Amino acid sequence: MNIRQIKLALTVGLLNSDQNNLLNAIKDLMLGFKEVGAYLGLAVIGKDRLNKAIVKETYAIRFENCTLDVDLVSNPLTRSQSVQGFQLH
Repeated sequence: MNIRQIKLALTVGLLNSDQNNLLNAIKDLMLGFKEVGAYLGLAVIGKDRLNKAIVKETYAIRFENCTLDVDLVSNPLTRSQSVQGFQLH
């Protein structure tokens, strides 16, 4: 599995994404790579409130051959989301 290539394609795909739900966009992008295998599930592994309106959540998106940890910063009031970072292992 070429982790570097997957990270680059995921970054570009997220920049070009027009989906409101970034977790679904990430899952769809990752499923485009045969190396990652089938989707196994999603779990919240961390949640921090940065201030009254901003929440940072860390998700583990599991596939057969790898796991993608995604730091997602969101504002529930405006329903805006942004990816702060991700790690593929």
